[in-house]
Amino acid sequence: MRRRGGRSRIAAAGVAALALTACGSSSLSSEQLRGAATRLCSAASKRAALIPTPSSPAAAAGFLSQGAAALSPELAGLRALHAPGDLAQVYATAVGASSAELSAIQAAVRDLAAGGDEVITVKSLQQQLAPMESEANGAWQALQIPACLNH
Repeated sequence: MRRRGGRSRIAAAGVAALALTACGSSSLSSEQLRGAATRLCSAASKRAALIPTPSSPAAAAGFLSQGAAALSPELAGLRALHAPGDLAQVYATAVGASSAELSAIQAAVRDLAAGGDEVITVKSLQQQLAPMESEANGAWQALQIPACLNH
């Protein structure tokens, strides 16, 4: 009986060591990060390109809602990537700014759903997004991931 308990503890320790090793090696190389982020951002760009431009202010809520839905999987994927140490801070800035952009869009959608004025809400959103887009674009450029730039 004692031997079986010892084996269980050894097996558990081995599994824990394997898990710790896997956690430590989970960051991607620079090339892997660029490739994975490029795939995510390219897919989001394709989804966003399919959203028709609103023909009136009344269509703003649907446009923004569809835009948020197109960007959400991209952001979730980007958050799941682990940048190598030398790129980690810039990557965190890029993802953080992109996350702030999505949050601002979602807030505008909620405002419009609550009866907010379409023209005022969209103009306010544009003003909010400008510095976020600038920050995100600077970080994506520094990371050499042009597919993630806001155009």
